[in-house]
Amino acid sequence: MYPAWGVYQTAIVLWLCVALSITFSTLTALQETHAKDSNVFKGDEFYGLLDGGAEGGRSVQMTADNDAHAARRKVLNRSMPGREQTFRSLNQLAQEFAMLARSYSNDPKKAGKGIKHATVPIDINTICSWYSFDVISCVAFGKSLDMLQSAYYRWVPGCLLSMSIFLYWAGYAPCVRFWRWFLGSNLPSLLHMQTAIDAQTYGRFAGEMVATRTKRLREEGHASMKVDDIFQQLIEARLYNDFDLRADSSLLIAAGSDAVRLTIAATIFYWLKNPPIFDKAVEEIRSCVNSAEQITDSKLSSLRYLRACVDETMRLCPPKASSLPREVLKGGITIDGVQVPEGMTVGTSIYALHHDPDIYPEPFVYKPDRWLLRPQDRRMQAAFCPFLKGPRMCPGQTVAYFAIELALFHLVHRYDLRAADEKVKGGRHENVPGREDQYQFKDWILGYAEGPFIELKERCL
Repeated sequence: MYPAWGVYQTAIVLWLCVALSITFSTLTALQETHAKDSNVFKGDEFYGLLDGGAEGGRSVQMTADNDAHAARRKVLNRSMPGREQTFRSLNQLAQEFAMLARSYSNDPKKAGKGIKHATVPIDINTICSWYSFDVISCVAFGKSLDMLQSAYYRWVPGCLLSMSIFLYWAGYAPCVRFWRWFLGSNLPSLLHMQTAIDAQTYGRFAGEMVATRTKRLREEGHASMKVDDIFQQLIEARLYNDFDLRADSSLLIAAGSDAVRLTIAATIFYWLKNPPIFDKAVEEIRSCVNSAEQITDSKLSSLRYLRACVDETMRLCPPKASSLPREVLKGGITIDGVQVPEGMTVGTSIYALHHDPDIYPEPFVYKPDRWLLRPQDRRMQAAFCPFLKGPRMCPGQTVAYFAIELALFHLVHRYDLRAADEKVKGGRHENVPGREDQYQFKDWILGYAEGPFIELKERCL
């Protein structure tokens, strides 16, 4: 169980005062803080640390000035690959994902240490992670990191996790500017501070991805190249300095892989915890086409129950569970009757909002059908924000849905799945505080989890 809920239960309006910060948990707070004309902005220190570290670069999502953000966002929106191309590329990766999961289930050496079962359990979360990085590298840089096929880049997910832990604590600690300076020094190595070292390593990796894409553009020739990835457009736009491009790279790799990885693993967990729901999803998926190779964009879009399952998973496990803070501008802002003065930091806890029983009855129950009921409480969609809201919402929502749904489709259409251990609680092989029927994950700016551990076998046709 995500810990914000324990705080949420203390009041209808959740607000935690930590120094000069207030976190709310209501729909009105979400709307007030994410509206285009809201009297708040993304503060320099926190987002500067997340984005460019010591370099000072700013990604499009973290740009404080609204006009500058709008200009860069316009270019980014134009840079997104077309729907047909995205489906074709991700469909191929999703097939590789499903087949790799099956191959690991057949290979005790790859499945994990200490596994001695006749049928081999695998931690599907690990393979989801590799798949998610292949997805975002393909879409953003036009070439997959190929983690599904090669171990060369498989260190990156662990490095990103370690960096996230450092940035989480440093971002909410006093003297954020000190930590930005710290990342630009050699002190992390001298102090053997591994999380900070990994933050530096990830920053270099993000920069190398941009440099590699730039080099490929020069070698292949700009004029003859077909626009097929995000960074080709961003580089050719010539609107950004090197630091900003590296910040965009850092953001897109991290945020682009996050939702895909967490949502696939969590959906499988909730399916295996709720057999009637899983059976219904399996029936819809397998009756859609006779062969998995026959799946098309339109066929995938027709799987309404699959989409409902994915949305319900993201309601229970939002990729960005806690608030993304905003700094109040001159004149202040009123939220839920609370007058917040200039200089204060405000935000909305997405996890708490997604578990508001007034908007989502039985908030801890996995109920995909709630998204298919008509008429539907309009507040459900208004409060649902796994990709955030407003002008700064995630531009890759379509890509994420494709990647998630295609992976689940190929896994279920090709293979029979079952939980490896009925005693697995919350996706982990240990007793942990919280609700046993919830997928346990930690919010280190991004959401991280273990499991579920599953077994796969060929379908009996």
